[in-house]
Amino acid sequence: MSTRLILYSGKGGVGKTSLSAATAICSARRGKRTLVVSTDAAHSLADALDREVGSEPTEVLPHLEAVEVDVNRELASHWGVIHDYLTRFITFRGVEETVAEELAILPGMEELFSLLRVKALADSRRYDVIVIDCAPTGDTVRMLAAPEVLGFYFSRIFPIQRTVVRTVRPVAQRVTDMPLPSDDVFGAIKQLYDQMERMGPILQDPKRSSIRIVLNPEKMVINESQRLYTYLNLFGFPVDAVVANRVLPEAARSSYFDRWFAIQAGHLATARNAFEPLPCFEAPLFDREMVGIDMLAELGERVFGDTDPTGVLHREKPMEIRKKGKGYVLSLRLPFAEKDRIQVWTRGDELVVQVDNQRRRLVLPRTLAGRQVETAAFDEQWLRVTFGRKEAS
Repeated sequence: MSTRLILYSGKGGVGKTSLSAATAICSARRGKRTLVVSTDAAHSLADALDREVGSEPTEVLPHLEAVEVDVNRELASHWGVIHDYLTRFITFRGVEETVAEELAILPGMEELFSLLRVKALADSRRYDVIVIDCAPTGDTVRMLAAPEVLGFYFSRIFPIQRTVVRTVRPVAQRVTDMPLPSDDVFGAIKQLYDQMERMGPILQDPKRSSIRIVLNPEKMVINESQRLYTYLNLFGFPVDAVVANRVLPEAARSSYFDRWFAIQAGHLATARNAFEPLPCFEAPLFDREMVGIDMLAELGERVFGDTDPTGVLHREKPMEIRKKGKGYVLSLRLPFAEKDRIQVWTRGDELVVQVDNQRRRLVLPRTLAGRQVETAAFDEQWLRVTFGRKEAS
């Protein structure tokens, strides 16, 4: 039985950590071997649980363990050999060593290694469920997209570089002291690529992975949550629920809060309508801090009731391909995207789709590769790309 992955994401400060911990506690109390993981560099999982949590799984309750990923340790483990080479190369180019060490950590590396740590824990088969407390929106998108984005470099450019270096190394070593990557460096890159290549399909499998968007009933938060939903769909990550957190309960109604009740009611109605058909759960604003096992357990019960929080709460296909006449139509769901902020083009056997500053390179299946793109249209939240006849070789 594969480990179930549940990821909580959203704007910073909306309550992802509390909901992640609450979900994990509910899961454990149902008898499932559960792990709750924090991938946020600014960890607060230990504070929420009111327990000591380290970089190795720590038992919190029967059936429940917790871990806060140590990004520096993961970087040293996966990136150490590569980092040393890049630092030497950048220093050779005249950059101060301390600066070179920082530049040698590429964008997205920290998020990627947090993800690979989660994969290793899932592969251990020690857990039925892993609940992941993600970093705020931008970091989450970067983390989830890292395997696909970096995979493009590793699969397309890396083999060429390796061939060139092997060819020129004997000559170059006699005429320059410029550091060239060793076989150990290329070996580390290959190992990293192999791990990344297996991560993407896991995250995009709706039977195994689900992302849940946490929001507060506030306009700015809802707007950011909508953008997050767009980007998650762009990369094919399954979202199965929305949780509105810190909703004012009836017990708080008073003349002072009347306006806030009206504002929240309006925003909740907007969110429910906007994210439909995703199920929308509500977490009330409690009169105490959500700290400790008992409070978090109560939060989980108030949010999910009799619903199994570890189940797949909604399933949809963000992308599909169907035959149309002598050609094919690729449809990609992009909720909340705006037509004038979408760009589409082909490059070899890839379809490139960009929404705002998020770009995805889709390697086309054999049925579409080599076909002419006839039209690309965006209507009712769906981008539809029509492929015609095969291009003459």
